[in-house]
Parts: sequence; C-alpha cells; structure tokens
Amino acid sequence: MSAARYAREYAPGDCLSPSQAKLFLSCSAKWAFQYLLNLASPKTGALLQGSAVHEAIAENFRQKIETHQDLPAAGVSAVYSEAWAALREETEFRDDEDEGQLKAEGEQLARLYIDEAAPSIEPTAVELPVEGTIGGVHVRGYVDLLDVDGRVIEIKTRRQKASRAEFNDVLQLSTYCALTQQASGAGRIDVLVKKKRPELVQLDVQVAPADLTMVDRLYPQVQAGIRAQVVVPNRASHLCSRRFCGYWRECSKEFGGTIPE
Repeated sequence: MSAARYAREYAPGDCLSPSQAKLFLSCSAKWAFQYLLNLASPKTGALLQGSAVHEAIAENFRQKIETHQDLPAAGVSAVYSEAWAALREETEFRDDEDEGQLKAEGEQLARLYIDEAAPSIEPTAVELPVEGTIGGVHVRGYVDLLDVDGRVIEIKTRRQKASRAEFNDVLQLSTYCALTQQASGAGRIDVLVKKKRPELVQLDVQVAPADLTMVDRLYPQVQAGIRAQVVVPNRASHLCSRRFCGYWRECSKEFGGTIPE
C-alpha cells in the first residue's frame, strides 16, 4: 500500500509514514497538495527510472529468498524492461529528459547493484510492510530489504555522491528499526549514483538510542503541525523549482511568487 493511500484511509495526521514526515518537514505546502488535497503530481522520467530500478532489484531478492541465487544479467534487464513498460503510460517526461537515455541509465544502475551489492546480501524479507506506534502516533512503512542478520537496507538512486547518510536516511532507518521486530539496529543506505560512470556507495548506519528518541519526539510534532494545518512553502529549498516539484503551478497560485526553473 502506498503512502498516498494512508491519507484516504485516515484523517490527516492520524497515520504517518517516513515519507510523509520527510515531506512535511521539507515543505509542508507540498505535503498538503499531495496528502491533504490529494492532487496528482505528474510522474517524471526520473521517477519512472527510479521505480523501474527498484522493482528489478526487489524481484531479484524475492526469488533469491527461495533460490539463494541472484538473477543473471539478462534476467535483471528483462524485469527492468517489464517494469519500465508497465509504468511508462503514467509518465510525463520533462522537456529536458531523454527517454532512451534514462531507460538505458536505469538498466545500467540495476545491473550494477546486482553485480556489486547483491552477492553479499542474504534477504529474509523484501518490501516488508511494518507498522506500529511511535511517540503515540500510528506509523506505517515498507522496508526495502531485511537481511538474515536483521540489518535494514534501503536502496536509493541519486545524482550526488555522499560520504555519510543524510538526516532523511537516518529518520527512515530509525523508524523501520523501531517498527521491525527482527531488526538488529544495524542499517545501510545503498546509493546508486547516477553519473557518466555509475557508482554504488554504501553508507552504514547504526541506529542509536538517540536516533530512536529523535523519531519518538518527531512524529508527534509532525502530527501536531498537520492537525494545526500549518502549511508553508519552503521557497528557500533548492528543491523548490519547476524541475523538482510537480505542484509549482498550484503553489504559485496559492502563495504567490515565482517558482524558478
């Protein structure tokens, strides 16, 4: 079940997810357009690519639970192509996006992950649904990968290489460790860096008691902000642009100002 559906099943703020909390903290106006007003945001080529990469990797680990073997390169490419085709119709490519280039790049990223990361991972669950109470708030989510040692692994595709996990990464891993009974507290963010020569960067995170305290206090504050209808666009963010936000038209109409390209 997608996070967007939570908003339809529950009153705003009654059930949260890491993605909802991250979005509200980064731009409460964007959260409101998506979860409060249920406005559809066009899926760009970049989102299509990320979804297809994720599906190819997930399918590899679903079958690996049974076979204990990773898919061959041709199998990864086939799953990726099927996922791309299934999601293609609901995608609106931006003027600066080349569909063929994005598709080829995504296939390369998926195969890179299977080649470099997958052999050392023994999965016990893939896209594991988890839910529970954190700080008195009902929280749900999906764990990308849980390995046999109880390590939570989240897979990302990004343009920029990082040397350490971001706040949003720690928030997500801490949430999932709090909600997942089998989790050991060890986590990792596997980042597929999209550049001319793609690269895999693995960022280890040990979820500490301070991190669990952080999410225990953060979710109630996010819930309080949602219920108080505190909605403010974060125009200072580098993500506040027509390229990165599908709600720029609605935001400009509601709050004024000019949204940059």
